[in-house]
Amino acid sequence: MKMKRITYKLFLITSLILIAFAGLIYLTLYFFLPTFYEKYKTDQLQTGIVEMIDKSKDLPIQNALPLFDEYAQKNNAMIYLHNNEGIIIYASFLSFIQGTVQSTPNGIFDISEPLRNTNDLPNSFDVTMPIRFQDANLTLVVSATYQPINEATQVLALFLPYISIIVVIIGIGSAYLYSRFITRPLIYINRGAQKMANLDFSEKIEVRSNDEMGELSNSLNDLSLNLQQSMLDLQDANQKLKSDMEKEREVEKKRRDFFAIVAHELKTPLTVMKGHLEGMMYNIGPYKDRDTYLQKNFQTVQDMEQLVREIIGISKLEQHTFKLQLEEVNLAELIDTITKNLGFFASQKDIQMIKQIGSHLSVYTDRFLLEKAFKNIIHNAIMYSPHGEKVYIEATQNSKLHHIQIRVINTGVKINEEDIQHIFKPFYRIEKSRNRNTGGSGLGLFIVKQIFEALFITYSMNNTEQGVEFLVTIPLSIK
Repeated sequence: MKMKRITYKLFLITSLILIAFAGLIYLTLYFFLPTFYEKYKTDQLQTGIVEMIDKSKDLPIQNALPLFDEYAQKNNAMIYLHNNEGIIIYASFLSFIQGTVQSTPNGIFDISEPLRNTNDLPNSFDVTMPIRFQDANLTLVVSATYQPINEATQVLALFLPYISIIVVIIGIGSAYLYSRFITRPLIYINRGAQKMANLDFSEKIEVRSNDEMGELSNSLNDLSLNLQQSMLDLQDANQKLKSDMEKEREVEKKRRDFFAIVAHELKTPLTVMKGHLEGMMYNIGPYKDRDTYLQKNFQTVQDMEQLVREIIGISKLEQHTFKLQLEEVNLAELIDTITKNLGFFASQKDIQMIKQIGSHLSVYTDRFLLEKAFKNIIHNAIMYSPHGEKVYIEATQNSKLHHIQIRVINTGVKINEEDIQHIFKPFYRIEKSRNRNTGGSGLGLFIVKQIFEALFITYSMNNTEQGVEFLVTIPLSIK
């Protein structure tokens, strides 16, 4: 019902306007038509009299009579011509005065009595004027009645009920059809707009018209498309924001876990050092041998210093202000430098390092970070390989894919699949006792992970038939 309220309003207003307009026309005809007709008739009669008088002065009476006949017939008037003695020379309608006109012996009519009677006619036009002919000077008498218009007014009043019924039927019918025609597209557009308000964009509003209705439907369709696109963009933005928030929460959780582990890693050696120092201060038992425990404490401080340096390095990588120092790096020279620095550790375990790297292979990256990452990888391969095994370092270039792959394989060892899934987490160690004599702090591979992510390098660790393979894929350049 609400949807058609505008139809009913428009129908009612249009009906009232049509009925009021019809009534106004009727009242105008009823009250003003007689006055207008009387003035029009008077002007017409007077103009005709002036023309007859003007034409008659050049004609004899007998030749001028057709002018009077034509005037009387045209204007439904009575015309008389009489001389100074009141004798009628001419009468347009003798029947009008039949019984009152007296005939004289010479055949001329006596009009004295009828002239007095014509002046007494109600609502009539009466004019008496002198008129001159070539052969005589006479008096012109013109009399016309306004009775037809009065009768028409009375008939109009009697016909009013029938006119009213016709006007009401035609007005209401026209108003209904007009209101339905005008409001149909409005109701259709309103339904479409309500669907848009309910975020339903499945249908378009199609009004085939070149007027404002068509423009309104096109504007609503454009609004629908823009709103739909804005909602999709908003959903994407919300999804991205949600994803970013989840990532931020995950990063924050990892950061809290990391610092909790750091606190634990620092607390343990500090507690040991504190115990050593108290024992030496109070000369308790074996702590009397101060040189031995000073040496142990010094080694502990060095380990803590190394741990702090590693933590500082990780912190720098996570800062937004950190910038890569990009340059061209020759991989053969880089690996040679690393293996020379780690040669002492390899010789202690009689481990042979075998390199297969072309001298022409180079990448555009941060040399310092790449060297640190590969140093940790190769050092781990040496430290976790059994005595007398081999460490292979191979590099191959794929020109089509624009990257270089480097494999570091240490033989004679396997890693549990469960450990491989967690090995890149901070402070994670395969050896659960966390004895520094059998392993480092557990930050080595975590630092590798942080560096490779900063350099857009992909990496993986897998068990092979030979041993453990660390696969690194380096893009030829960082864009």
